[in-house]
Amino acid sequence: MRVLLTGGSGFVGPAAAKALSRAGHEVRCLMRETSDRSGIEATGIPVEYALGDVCDAASLPAAVEGVDAVVHVAGLTKGLNSQDYYRVNAYGTRLLAEAAVGAGVKRFVHCSTLAVAGPMPEGRPSVEGDTPVPVSNYGRSKLAGEELLRRHADKLEITIVRPPIVYGPRDKDFFEVFKMASLGIALKPGLFGSKRYSIIHVEDLGSALAIALDKGHRVHDSRGGDGIYYVSDGGIYTWEELIRRTATALGRDKAVVIPVPEVLSWPVGLWSEVAARITGKPQIISFDKIRETAGPGWSCSIDRARDELGFEPDYPLDRGLAETASWYRENRWI
Repeated sequence: MRVLLTGGSGFVGPAAAKALSRAGHEVRCLMRETSDRSGIEATGIPVEYALGDVCDAASLPAAVEGVDAVVHVAGLTKGLNSQDYYRVNAYGTRLLAEAAVGAGVKRFVHCSTLAVAGPMPEGRPSVEGDTPVPVSNYGRSKLAGEELLRRHADKLEITIVRPPIVYGPRDKDFFEVFKMASLGIALKPGLFGSKRYSIIHVEDLGSALAIALDKGHRVHDSRGGDGIYYVSDGGIYTWEELIRRTATALGRDKAVVIPVPEVLSWPVGLWSEVAARITGKPQIISFDKIRETAGPGWSCSIDRARDELGFEPDYPLDRGLAETASWYRENRWI
């Protein structure tokens, strides 16, 4: 198939492009004129470019012309306000879906997020049939994007993939964990209990998106979990375990994890919000991210992805962390 891929200039896009190409698909990347193409070009795969933006309706008909499928990876993970999130994650998804329908595109794979689900329900991993209860603007905007996309389920064969924390070479978000682990000390929100998390290497997410394109069941209506898949490396980890295994990947014997009261996160979030307003640049820490640290954690089951897609992650945690640490060192990030 000829596939239009969005998000090619981001972190996940190049991995998705490689996986799609390996599966025998032709890849066309939607890019702005100013987009960074280095990640895509580093893959070495043949790529066709279409100039445009998911939020620019006028640019999308030409981008989807002649394609058989769309793999929608583009999204905003950090914003200055809720309007920023909704503009890209909801409005942009709506425009892309409308353009795909207008062009007669058959398939649409949407990369969403575990943040749509909300924290672990009743302390257990999220499954596809759970009612979404997002707690952040990011999660709510991604859910809005899913709902706007579902309106076209009678015309498009839609499959939704929801990953948890994504990490790997070139990532700037989970890199903060590597920085803490490299110092041998890290903070943990909350004095009591151990929050639990799912995680996935970016190459495994790229593979999951390609598999979902070929084998994913379709979303049928505006409700229910049909056609939705959670993907991860299959493990569930405490915050302490993630820090210590990251430290091991960096060659450190140990890392100290210091619990701090969650209430102290809010002044830090306020300072970050002020800094974001002053600089005009979203910060890693924000009220939105602090809301996501509440609750017992964020984990998901990948049983459906295994059963229906045959998805099996190639990057167990220690391998993924070691290869990512090596990349950070080679590129002098650490």
